[in-house]
Amino acid sequence: MNTASWVDRLMAEGEDRGRTEGLRRIAYFCSYVPEEILSVPGLYGCRMRAPNTISTETADSYLGLFNCAYTRAVLETILEREPGWMDGFVFTAGCDHLRRLYDNLVHVANPPFCRILGLPYKKHDDARVWYTEELSLLRDSLEKHFGLCIEDEQLRGAIEACNENRRLLSSFNKLRKGENPPVTGEDMQRIVIASFSLPKSVVNPALADRIEEVGTAGLDRDFRARVMLMGSQLDDPAYVRVIEDAGALVVADGYCFGSLQYEHAVGSNPDPLRAIADRYLEKTPCPRMFDAYPERYRRIVEMARDFGVQGIIIQTMKFCDTWGIEGNVFLNNLREEGFPVLRLEREYALGGVGQMKTRIQAFLESMGC
Repeated sequence: MNTASWVDRLMAEGEDRGRTEGLRRIAYFCSYVPEEILSVPGLYGCRMRAPNTISTETADSYLGLFNCAYTRAVLETILEREPGWMDGFVFTAGCDHLRRLYDNLVHVANPPFCRILGLPYKKHDDARVWYTEELSLLRDSLEKHFGLCIEDEQLRGAIEACNENRRLLSSFNKLRKGENPPVTGEDMQRIVIASFSLPKSVVNPALADRIEEVGTAGLDRDFRARVMLMGSQLDDPAYVRVIEDAGALVVADGYCFGSLQYEHAVGSNPDPLRAIADRYLEKTPCPRMFDAYPERYRRIVEMARDFGVQGIIIQTMKFCDTWGIEGNVFLNNLREEGFPVLRLEREYALGGVGQMKTRIQAFLESMGC
């Protein structure tokens, strides 16, 4: 069974099981929202996406056209769905676009449960204390609204399940280092989406079985070059498919819906909330974090070399404030490092496929591939 069919079946089975077991599904909007607190008994987290949303006419009447297309597509999707489709929503103050999405969602839809976490811009000791307090408030609000009792023991169990999920995803990711890996970048994107969308009790055993099924046999397709894809949030496997159909195999990624989100485990601090806070502030930082560009840059270069990357594609969503600025800095520094780099600007919904393929093919030609 190919990966797309396997993921589709897993998503359907996982959602059915979640409903059967009476689990409350909480949508979250940022890589700094801790999965662990949303993975305690009775809950599971689902990273919010808006696939197949083309028109954002209603959302555009609330959010300005200079808000990124992700926030407008998400608001449109939520407003179109039946009440109760999601049991709650959790945001962070990750960027002004997410803050405006939160404000408008509360104003227009007034969901029964909707929380926004304060998020520090740095990771010093005071910031960790603050973020730990924010996580404690989130736990308290979940307990009160859903009638749960979230003790430290339940949090430790959720930490263990999320760490196991990260270990399994990292095992898949390591397969991409091979000269002829058994998974494409599109395959990996689909696997990550399933992992961020389903209860860990469903997805972890399935991932373990899938790793054995995939094995180490190489792909039957020929690719012209190994590339790394990085930049703004990307949650659409079809975008990766366009790149790979143009002849570039995506063997590494550097965005928050990819390896940057699952490569760090939660440590063993006796206080589980502090352990969670430490993990999220210690992971490779998002561009919205202050004074952290050198750390991000070192990690991107390290991954590019580790995975044998021949070129790097930086994709930035239109009007994304953080990556709109940092994309240019990365572009110049990576070229100085010796990497061929292509920068693509995009909307959230896939479009301009022919033009994108032409640019990627020209990029490969310029690399001599």
